[in-house]
Amino acid sequence: MTVSARCQDLLRDVSAEILDAQRSLRVLRALTWNAAVEQVFFAAGAVELPKPVYNISVPDVTRSWERFRDLKAKVSGENGIERFLRETCESFATAARMLLAVGTKDFYFHSAELYGRPESLSADRKTTNLDLARHFARVVDGLVGDARLPSPIDDEILSAEEVVPELQRRFAASFPDRAIRVEIVDDIASKATARTDVVQVKRGARFSRRDLLQLEHHEGHVHLATALNGRAQPLTPFVGYPSPRTTGTQEGLAVLTEFLTQSTSVERLRRLADRAIAIKMAEDGANFVELFRFLRARNYDETSAFDAARRVCRGGVVEGGAPFTKDVCYLDGLLRVTNFLRVALVKGHVDYVRLFFAGKIDVSDVPLFGRLRQEGLVIEPRYVPAWARDLSYLTAFMSFSAFLGEIDLSEDRRRYDDLIAHADGDLV
Repeated sequence: MTVSARCQDLLRDVSAEILDAQRSLRVLRALTWNAAVEQVFFAAGAVELPKPVYNISVPDVTRSWERFRDLKAKVSGENGIERFLRETCESFATAARMLLAVGTKDFYFHSAELYGRPESLSADRKTTNLDLARHFARVVDGLVGDARLPSPIDDEILSAEEVVPELQRRFAASFPDRAIRVEIVDDIASKATARTDVVQVKRGARFSRRDLLQLEHHEGHVHLATALNGRAQPLTPFVGYPSPRTTGTQEGLAVLTEFLTQSTSVERLRRLADRAIAIKMAEDGANFVELFRFLRARNYDETSAFDAARRVCRGGVVEGGAPFTKDVCYLDGLLRVTNFLRVALVKGHVDYVRLFFAGKIDVSDVPLFGRLRQEGLVIEPRYVPAWARDLSYLTAFMSFSAFLGEIDLSEDRRRYDDLIAHADGDLV
């Protein structure tokens, strides 16, 4: 069935209004702590709660909230296009309410509505994000020593100043017709982050060669690529900009890319797991200092522990009880994206793989974008990573993965546990 002229006009007009209204709602930028907060914390012996100050323009955010409220009323139909637009408007309106509630418990409630919680049900509707985090934590904790497997690629030998030109070179090769900038900044809560056409690297951070590979694929081939492809969409250019509704899918797609390009590691899994566990601790009342000490006990250095605790507390209540829950999205999104691809590829929908990169969209939007592409209303993404172009390998991998997901491993687990447990005794 052809998309009606009315729906096409609605898609074009509401999309243009979303693009304009969302400009005041840069969530992570609004929740940034300036460098002085960290300096004061350590100068006081790391025992006093930080006192972040947020620079949020209440009038601008309020106007955005009002615009999204009104836009939502324009798309009340139950067809796929109107649901997509309505859910987008709802997520931006919730993000606006969240920003207006920084430093209060209401901030946490809006955050949980947008991003979920550690105990939110995951893709199978049985397990939770916290279950997966604890699984990863158990695997990592079961390794010998400090949970780092010997690999020269994981030695942190590169400074931020050395990483910048190398990333610049790699992005120039991947995006030859785009001027992607890489710059050093002070006030970010991770080693690096991507915006629309710039990657920011934290001053003073140290990087391994695997970190560099991870930045190339996670920030470049996913976050930058979806931004550039999204802005090129003729009717929906707003999908080239971050949307709270799509955060889980975007981070999940980026983490899956890390797995498929061998740029992840047990250290990376530990960080993702510890973030979700720390959010649960904060929900249960742990304050910033207690989170910092928990992370130090997990062998994080002081700077990394501060950054991880800041990710949990930014925007919320540093005294505990009301965290920022965005970081549960990484594991939850990984499961949702992987499971979608397992089902879609087994059913022969290989065209859906590239559509994940058509912009910053949600898993649930992929079939809709497939339909819109057939109508000429969505264009093929230009920048797609190598793994998403190798459909032969990806289909083989996902079909095997899908079969594994249907197997009951309980008997094999008992058998192999017994073999491993008795291996030493068999030699005596």
